[in-house]
Amino acid sequence: MQQRFVLVFVSLAVATASVAYLDGATRSVAAAGTCSFTTSGTTMTLDADCTTDSTLFIPDGMTLDGASHTITAVDPVAGHFTGAVVANAGAVAQVRNLTVRASGLANVCDAGEDRLRGILFEGASGSIAHNTVLDLHQGPSGCQEGNAIEVRNAPFDGTHPATAAVEVAHNRIQDYQKTGLVANGDVDVQVHHNTIGASATQHELAANALQLGFGATGRVEHNQIAGNQWFGPSDYGATAVLVYFAGGAEIRHNSIGGNADIGIYYFADDGVIDNNRIFDAGEDGGHYDIGLGNWGSGNAVTNNKVRGFDIPYDGVTDGKNKVIPSK
Repeated sequence: MQQRFVLVFVSLAVATASVAYLDGATRSVAAAGTCSFTTSGTTMTLDADCTTDSTLFIPDGMTLDGASHTITAVDPVAGHFTGAVVANAGAVAQVRNLTVRASGLANVCDAGEDRLRGILFEGASGSIAHNTVLDLHQGPSGCQEGNAIEVRNAPFDGTHPATAAVEVAHNRIQDYQKTGLVANGDVDVQVHHNTIGASATQHELAANALQLGFGATGRVEHNQIAGNQWFGPSDYGATAVLVYFAGGAEIRHNSIGGNADIGIYYFADDGVIDNNRIFDAGEDGGHYDIGLGNWGSGNAVTNNKVRGFDIPYDGVTDGKNKVIPSK
């Protein structure tokens, strides 16, 4: 069966962010707010819970240790919050043990580097681990931004001249706007043991819990992922996992739950989709209800289990995949 629908993904808007940090003995980060850090060697540790109204940049080669504290993004006195809450300023960065959230942000749409993100790695290798990103949204907004964790690196055409390698592991993501975790472009990501909930704005836009796109590659395994639905009138589809022009990506041993228009949407070639549990629960939104869609070529689709979808598999003809009866 050939499915025809409109999928809404995270766009490719490319921009180079200006670096706004002070690189001195204390390596404090220049942003209006209350955040302060203590530095020892290559680790900058957040001193306490704080607020910021602009991006906090991590100096090249440094590790930001949140020490279980929270950085909350708020609107400035004039204007509105733009860009990422936390971002790299160089070729290598690490973020760990940090909670990032937003509070009361204005519903204003932005593009390019001004799009709302929680933790952003742009052209950087490193790791994003043991963090929590919550409430990364602008209220009931249809703006195509609000990605909890984003990893990106130009070019976005499937070539790999200078691949950035990033591990994204043991993070918890909930109540984002557009995408929970997105990796686009010349990146090789190892995404494992994350818990990704659903979007807070499913009535305003078609959200994706996890996206690999536009040349990204890597492995997505051992994650707990909630699906998304599109509740609006137009012919869009929302997903739990979206793989879009990300050839060779491996999606293995993930547990996908919640309520999704499409559990795994795989529009790429030469990949692996193996041993995933894709269970759907709740009332369907009325547009699509597909468990696993394989709309590429040369993909190995094996040993998956699907339950609760009107169309369990599309584009899948073999591979010992199962349909589990609904309770």
